[in-house]
Amino acid sequence: MTKFARTTSTLLALFLLAGCTSAASGTDDRSGGPQVRDTGRGGGTDTGAGDTTDPLDTTDPLDTAPGSGSGGDDTSGGLTDATDDVTADTTPDAPPLDVDSDAVIDGGGVYDDATGDVTPNPELCPVSAQVPPLCVAALASEDDARLCDGYDNDCDGEIDEGCICKLGEAQACFAGPPGRANVGACELGIQVCTSGTGAEHWGPCERGRGPTTEVCDGLDNDCNGCTDELFGCSPDVQCPGPGDPRVPDGRPFNDYALRGGDFFGGAARTWAWTITGGPCDAILPTPSYTLTGANTQNATFRPLLSGSYTVTLTVVDIDGNIFTCTWVVQIVGPGVRIEMCYPESTVSDLDLYLMGPGFTNPWYPSPFDTFTPSPNACSWANCEANVRGVDGRVNWGYPGSPLDACVGGPLGADWRFLGFCTNPRLDIDNNLSEGIGLPENINVDVPNNGDRFRVMVQNFTGTAARPIVNIYCGGRLTASFGTAPDTITGYRGSPGAISVGAMWRVADVTATVDAAGVTTGCVVNAIHPPGAATGYYITNDDPSF
Repeated sequence: MTKFARTTSTLLALFLLAGCTSAASGTDDRSGGPQVRDTGRGGGTDTGAGDTTDPLDTTDPLDTAPGSGSGGDDTSGGLTDATDDVTADTTPDAPPLDVDSDAVIDGGGVYDDATGDVTPNPELCPVSAQVPPLCVAALASEDDARLCDGYDNDCDGEIDEGCICKLGEAQACFAGPPGRANVGACELGIQVCTSGTGAEHWGPCERGRGPTTEVCDGLDNDCNGCTDELFGCSPDVQCPGPGDPRVPDGRPFNDYALRGGDFFGGAARTWAWTITGGPCDAILPTPSYTLTGANTQNATFRPLLSGSYTVTLTVVDIDGNIFTCTWVVQIVGPGVRIEMCYPESTVSDLDLYLMGPGFTNPWYPSPFDTFTPSPNACSWANCEANVRGVDGRVNWGYPGSPLDACVGGPLGADWRFLGFCTNPRLDIDNNLSEGIGLPENINVDVPNNGDRFRVMVQNFTGTAARPIVNIYCGGRLTASFGTAPDTITGYRGSPGAISVGAMWRVADVTATVDAAGVTTGCVVNAIHPPGAATGYYITNDDPSF
């Protein structure tokens, strides 16, 4: 189930349960299932005549139907209305008394202070429109409650704490109350499994967007289901959220149009666009994108990498008022895409390799042959537009790709001369000649289902380097290796480059491809040193597979 489907089904279940009028004992479901709610509104067993005078709560977004009986509240149950008897509630629900993970609480936990997540004014945000946060009671470990799903289910500021993961594994996540993911401005981010000095655990949720304080900008900033619930709000700017057709996905090496008039329709004195890239931009000496027209109404940026790019538009109108919109643009490439970047890329030449499916031969025939890498591995020698190796172009039996998949890259003219984009393909080789300070990437646009590839990075010089490798499958980040705190250290080859030097065998990647030939995901397994269950496998002067 996708994260969006998970959120939608959770909300549907909530509304169905809230509308149930049958009697209930108020006892929590202790079978271990996540977020199973009491079906009795107050939890009390209905023993008297029907309650016909209790309207909907105006302060509690979890209640969506009138009470159905005259019984008092069951204070040992889940959704406990502290003042509910036969009249309307006048105060919000009391904190739940349950200690089980399936007890639902009303607030947004640690997100309350940051977002001003207080009860909305019903004049501006009616109860029927409000999206509940769906926070469960505090958990010592979300793994204990089987809630390892990329959400901060107990709203304590930690996502999937205690959950088991594999080094480098990446998953979608949401830094906010789980019920408000993909609502309004709120957008899923990415978190990576890291180890540092201890056991593997999920790192922070990054490059997404959680709830923020509501402002007058045409967007539901606090993600509670209501837009611009501020008295007197008449926005001059219309900021986009996830799924807005004005901010579609882009593709690597393709121009992405930014049109200010799509978001601000008034008279402007100045325009300003800024772009923030992903983890590679934090270490690269040059940006992983170009931006033209940064101070004009219409701008264009061209990304070199996949993933999330954050766009900010700032407009000053003729009266000096400042308007700002920030959103995330997803850059999505097809198939399996391996991207490598490193901070030393203006002074050192690292090389990215991808061994083809079914091949397990050495990367080089000997430790001292640095010019004839394996013909079965996509590399600088055989996978660019111009072939430099003696064995010719790599051939894994895949068809070529249309020119628009590669012609926008640094070797666009050479690909155009060839007439198509090869598959696999090395778009950028940072070799301090044709490319300096750039990331490298290898693409398999159309793999076969079940094909397995091995990723390797070579440093044949004596200069130490700290590479990062990101693996995208079907346009989604599936794994990331080398990011802090799991930074590569002591990774250097031979002085004078007289041998194959250091080789980092990163991971094995197995493609998942549907019947239509579309890559939908991958299984990625980090390669650890022989006999070890964690850590990176790096050798010196050892070209073995």
